Amino acid sequence: MVFDVRRLDIYRKVPKDLTQPTYTGAVVSIICCVFMLFLFLSELKGFIATEIVNELYVDDPDKNSGGKIDVSLNISLPNLHCDLVGLDIQDEMGRHEVGHIDNSMKVPLNHGYGCRFEGEFTINKVPGNFHVSTHSATAQPQSPDMTHLIHKLAFGEKLQVQNVQGAFNALGGADRLSSNPLASHDYILKIVPTVYEDLSGKQRFSYQYTVANKEYVAYNNITYYNQPVNMSSLSLSRPCRST
Repeated sequence: MVFDVRRLDIYRKVPKDLTQPTYTGAVVSIICCVFMLFLFLSELKGFIATEIVNELYVDDPDKNSGGKIDVSLNISLPNLHCDLVGLDIQDEMGRHEVGHIDNSMKVPLNHGYGCRFEGEFTINKVPGNFHVSTHSATAQPQSPDMTHLIHKLAFGEKLQVQNVQGAFNALGGADRLSSNPLASHDYILKIVPTVYEDLSGKQRFSYQYTVANKEYVAYNNITYYNQPVNMSSLSLSRPCRST
């Protein structure tokens, strides 16, 4: 007589005609399948999700910048004629430009009584300031009205990436239209480099900044003090004074 090895099977099948489905078994089966599907989708979402990692550098990460920072400025002065509006730049390296006009545009507002100034320029990575004023005008007005609305002030490359939080345009939307028309406005900026690297390894170099401002009645201008972080020691440099 031949020995049947199937006798050793401990996972024997029950004949189908001896089984009986129940509502309880169906409910348990459905719950288990839904739970397993939920676990699978959760793990899949976690696997394909993009992770944003923040790191702090103690050196300027953009080695190809040449010691320069790109600036993009867009501001409206609804009560100051475009012939009077100018951009001045100065810093501790001896740069002093009055009426900087490269890569800039003036758009008349309020039937020519106001002006919208848009400009792109570079500043050195040293303490300094740039300001919108009437210094470059041929004839100085008696009482220029410097009330304004800042649409954009940003540094470095433009980041068109969703879900990236940061103070890349901290002054965007700053409204000084109800300020004293005879007042000057100073904005003290502390600029910090920011690197965004996507999944392909491509890097974009931008800058975030914090701002403090003061308003006072004096010779009229709008000054932005560049107060960058000293990247070798992470200490704050003092800004130079406006003229």
